[in-house]
Amino acid sequence: MAKLSYTLLDNFELKGIWWLPDQPDLQISGIISFNNEKKIILELLGSFREIKSFGADNFFEPKIILGITDSGQFCTLFSNFETGIRLNFPGIHKSIIETHTLFIGKHFNRTDDICFSSFQANFTNLENWLGKRPFSMEIPDKDKNSERKLTHKWPSEFIANIGEFKSVIESTHEFITDGDLIRNAIWKSKAYLKITPDEPKHFKWYLGVIYDLCNFLTLLIGETTYITYVKGFGDDIEIQPGQKTKETIELFFTQKKPNINEGIHPFEMIIPFPRIAEKIDSVISLWFSKSQNLRSVYDLFFGTFYNPDMYLQFHFLSIMQAIEIFHRVTKGGKYLSDEDWRPYKEKLTNEISVELDDGHRESLKSRIKYGNEYSLRKRLSELLQTIDEQTLSVLSPSLKSFTDVIVNTRNFLTHYDDESKDSSLKGADLYSAYQRLRIFITILLLKEIGIEENVILNSMRVNNRISQILIKR
Repeated sequence: MAKLSYTLLDNFELKGIWWLPDQPDLQISGIISFNNEKKIILELLGSFREIKSFGADNFFEPKIILGITDSGQFCTLFSNFETGIRLNFPGIHKSIIETHTLFIGKHFNRTDDICFSSFQANFTNLENWLGKRPFSMEIPDKDKNSERKLTHKWPSEFIANIGEFKSVIESTHEFITDGDLIRNAIWKSKAYLKITPDEPKHFKWYLGVIYDLCNFLTLLIGETTYITYVKGFGDDIEIQPGQKTKETIELFFTQKKPNINEGIHPFEMIIPFPRIAEKIDSVISLWFSKSQNLRSVYDLFFGTFYNPDMYLQFHFLSIMQAIEIFHRVTKGGKYLSDEDWRPYKEKLTNEISVELDDGHRESLKSRIKYGNEYSLRKRLSELLQTIDEQTLSVLSPSLKSFTDVIVNTRNFLTHYDDESKDSSLKGADLYSAYQRLRIFITILLLKEIGIEENVILNSMRVNNRISQILIKR
């Protein structure tokens, strides 16, 4: 049973003494402040540098700073940059250092030493997505003398083998208790997704996997997901003769969190875990095996979740670009083979008049270079044809009109040409089209990781938010 601790959604301060790995005798008092959405700042009552070395062009960027808090916690600050120096005469000089990652639980003297045997992370709405109920309550009647019972049962868990990077991803749970048992008693169940590779990995590798899992959950839940707690497991330590455990190190880093919704019910999600429980191994494996080729699609699509304050036009263009890249990656999209296209390309290039200025000629050459690739209209039409008729009838009442107006809108927002202006979407119509396109690429990505279309459609029909978007014509 664990105790409650800080999460990546909290703000906190730790007092202690700090030093550089190569200057262990120069220890300086200071406070590390974690602001979950902004910065991690170390404010020192002194400096690791001599006063005479200060200068506007003299940057100080210690890769690692070590520390120990007043409660005895070992800390490592990774990737640091001195942002300010306060010189007080007379008085104590102060150094302000911004850090990228705070490790609590161990000292790492070198960057290459920050490796772990496994990593696990908690995410917003992870417990709700898994749909497990570890607690049950018995209240027999309203008699004040009757006995009330609260029972905890360990939830079932899954294991997925990820051949793409020789690792195992599994769900795991932690039972947390707190309270004085006089005025209150707190029981909590926290779920994690745990990554265990076949050999220890650097923490940056784990963070890449965790961010991909975060996007995976955002896709399935249909709402922005954030990382709330991360810890890594290091070397074996002996807690008593003959009994060992893994050392545990907590990680803290900042995230921009413009809209957190931690109370999403499974019925409000697109694909809650129980609907794919039997094939979770293959679904997660496909997500990671396709991540390299679809990286640009992921970045553009999930960027619309994590940057909600962007103008609607930018959201629309991001989704359109994601759809275009998705088609290029999964379908190709060239009228002729490169070999067959080459003579036509050369002929068209040679026909460009030498009387045009160099800038104009280069512009025409660039257009000819991509002249063999499918147009956006053809790419969009082909992708729409991969969707079942039943789904299409829900997504759009008219396939052709939907394609035309979307392409015209993209052309106007990209080129601002007068021909597309009158036939492009604006205001509420643009927002509605954007929402449908986001649902459309959600369907494409879900199908790409092996989830059947009938499962996707049925899930969307019972999702109140999505159904409200789809019923508007």
